[in-house]
Order: sequence, then C-alpha cells, then structure tokens
Amino acid sequence: MSFPISIFLYIYFAFLLFWVVFSLAEIYHMLKYGFKTATTFFITFGYLAVSLIIISASLIYISQVNWQSELSVFSGVLSETSEYIQE
Repeated sequence: MSFPISIFLYIYFAFLLFWVVFSLAEIYHMLKYGFKTATTFFITFGYLAVSLIIISASLIYISQVNWQSELSVFSGVLSETSEYIQE
C-alpha cells in the first residue's frame, strides 16, 4: 500500500489555514479588548514576528522535499511471499 506524501502537505496547509483564522481572532481581541499600552502592541508585534519566522523556516524546509514521491506502508508484510506468513 502506498500513497503520495503530498497528503502531508495538504494537512500542513489545512493546519496553517486553521492557525491563521485563530491568530487573526486573537490579534483582533487583543487589540480591541486589551489595554491600550505599549506592552500590548509590543506583545502583538512579537507574536507576529515569531510566527512569521517559524512559518518562513517551515516553508524553506518543505520546499526542499520532493512531493511527487510515494510512501510505502506495509510493503511485503501481507504479501504471499512474506516471511511473516506461515503456511
């Protein structure tokens, strides 16, 4: 049984979409309902900066992967010539 590893890329993009939605809601609530001080804006800026660094690093790493390759799972385990099946 084999499947393309690009499935993991789609799962990663779904996670990013989920993260972006919640981050926008978090930033909105922090700026609207939080105290209007320099600390609030500094923490918001820090959160965005660290988030962009992490996303940039992950995109650099995943751009180096060949997403056309396939991952084989249980290859040879359940076949008739498998050494694990006793007759």
